[in-house]
Amino acid sequence: MQQLIESARRRLEVDQRAADAGLHDNPKTLSTSLDANESEICAYFTGLARQRRDACEVSLARLQLDRKTTATKIDIEQTKDSFARLLTAIEPALEKLRSDHAGVLYQAKENEARALKHLRWFQQKHGLHYRAATYPESHFYHFAIVAALALVEWVSLSAFYAEGSDFGLLGGVLIAMGLSVVNISLAILAGSLLRFVNHQRPRPRLLALTAATLLYACFLLVTLTAAHYRVATNDIAQSQASVSTHSAMPVPSLVPTDVDQWRAARLAWQRFASNPIGFEDVFSWILVVLALVFGIFASYKGYRLDDPYPGYGEIDRELKRRRLTYEVAKVGYCRVVDHVFDRTLQEQAHLLSEVKSNLEYYQQLVSKTEDDRRAFARDAAELHDACNIVLKRYRQTNQRVRVSPAPTYFNDGIDFEPYLVRPPAGISENEQRLSRSYESAMKDFSDLARQNNASVQGLRTAEIRRRDYYFSKLEKDIREKLAREEWEAKS
Repeated sequence: MQQLIESARRRLEVDQRAADAGLHDNPKTLSTSLDANESEICAYFTGLARQRRDACEVSLARLQLDRKTTATKIDIEQTKDSFARLLTAIEPALEKLRSDHAGVLYQAKENEARALKHLRWFQQKHGLHYRAATYPESHFYHFAIVAALALVEWVSLSAFYAEGSDFGLLGGVLIAMGLSVVNISLAILAGSLLRFVNHQRPRPRLLALTAATLLYACFLLVTLTAAHYRVATNDIAQSQASVSTHSAMPVPSLVPTDVDQWRAARLAWQRFASNPIGFEDVFSWILVVLALVFGIFASYKGYRLDDPYPGYGEIDRELKRRRLTYEVAKVGYCRVVDHVFDRTLQEQAHLLSEVKSNLEYYQQLVSKTEDDRRAFARDAAELHDACNIVLKRYRQTNQRVRVSPAPTYFNDGIDFEPYLVRPPAGISENEQRLSRSYESAMKDFSDLARQNNASVQGLRTAEIRRRDYYFSKLEKDIREKLAREEWEAKS
């Protein structure tokens, strides 16, 4: 207010004009009306009051428009119906889900039951009811061990073959790699065939035993021949070294190398044919022993590739696949059912949040309207007081300068026109009643939301019981169906 007074005093030059008028004894002693300077002061503050009132009227009109717009978004009865419709939509949605998933669940459970029945029949027929199927869960890990074993054999044997190879270490590595691949493959295949020796029928047992014997014979043939080949290549390499020492002419390397490889192969076969296990050095025996050790382990891994009884592991895995398929379908059905209740709660939370936001915003507009009217009344009173203070200062300065007595009206203040200090119209009676109804509706909506939450939880609990009963009945119906089929087949 002090700033308002000082601004008016400087802008209107109140002190200077008061002194100038007083020197001429203006206004006259008998004057009863404001002089030009006083009128200008009053006009200045009256103009400010009009501006303030116009601004207040614009603000209140905008608030009124916002209230009308917000009120159109609020329908108490329709919102209550929306809360009710959220609950009534749950049961039809659940019925539709049961209808959509019934066929998939039934087929998945029937496939699992048939796989279990087939497993029980297989166990009873082959005498395996006393134990469960055993096999590695991961074939990749199972064969990774075999691959690591082949690598170890490859590295171990490469040093032995490097001595007699014309290509040195590279030749030894290549020969060892070929031997390892062949030996490991034969051992794994023979071990996998040995599982059929456990078969109940004699024909598969005899065939498996014959095939495994042939494979092991091939394994021994490859291993012993490779050892003889190593000895033969060493002998030829030593003989060539002695000849080249006593010869003055160098011997070409490419053609003799190819010839020497064939000579070594023929010499190895001749020695194998005459004496398969006749080795003159201990390194050949070490080579054979290493190959046998790795072959035995590889054969064991081939034997344990699946359950020892042929076909048992595959049937057990089929049951697990069918069971997993049913569990996935069951979990998927439960998830979409739970989603119905979660979605209902989310929609209700969104509905409550939206209507609550509109109601609170309407109440804020009402409060803002009353605040603006009170602020206008306070500002108008300040302008009225400031106007009288500036007039009083003008008159005091005028009285100090003038000679004649001051007019009697100097003792009186001035009053603004009533409409300048009276706040503009605010909330109508209808809007006040609407505001009170909104306060009550906000409490009602919160109560409805709490009741609906409790109802949804009750429906969820009932649906869980119904779902458990549905799955139990489904399993019972499928068991009865399989029993009927078995009885009809026997009859």
